[in-house]
Amino acid sequence: MKALFLTAALVASGSMTSGAHASTWLKTGGPASKPVGHYEYCKSHKSDCRAHGGSKRIPSGKMNVLRAVNLKVNRSITEMSDRDQFGRREVWNYPTKSGDCEDYVLAKRAALMRRGYNPGDLLIAVGRRSGIAHAVLVVRTREGDFVLDNMTDEVLPVSKSRVRFSKVQSATDSSEWVRVTGLTKKPSR
Repeated sequence: MKALFLTAALVASGSMTSGAHASTWLKTGGPASKPVGHYEYCKSHKSDCRAHGGSKRIPSGKMNVLRAVNLKVNRSITEMSDRDQFGRREVWNYPTKSGDCEDYVLAKRAALMRRGYNPGDLLIAVGRRSGIAHAVLVVRTREGDFVLDNMTDEVLPVSKSRVRFSKVQSATDSSEWVRVTGLTKKPSR
């Protein structure tokens, strides 16, 4: 009875994830091309686009932080296309009060890094959602990869995300990208 009560308390507090869809990571392959917007972003944000210590596998006990950051950023940025805002197709911008999916991602990544998360655990991923190009933040944990998306306030395991991933930042160098080749039950580095 004590174990059941403790498990229920951990799930309610956000310290534990549901085993039904956790423990899945993005499986990665060889090098991938850099998104044009990220390449341009890195020219003016060199400190955010460099080699670093790699993934440290944060514990899932921080899910409440991920949920709070996802919600706060989703509510603080007004959605606006780069074409409407800048008159150009692809501009990655941070900080911002309005923007598109990659601007939300950059804001969430910066907020989590200010809270002590390692860059190797905070990976920008791109793919397609409902047939449209889309970027999200993938957070690596011991229990799996989780997605922070401006299209939902929920923090979802990659296996439950509605994004069909094509590439993701390297876990060891924020300026490099690798192909996503599927999902795996084994953590990748």
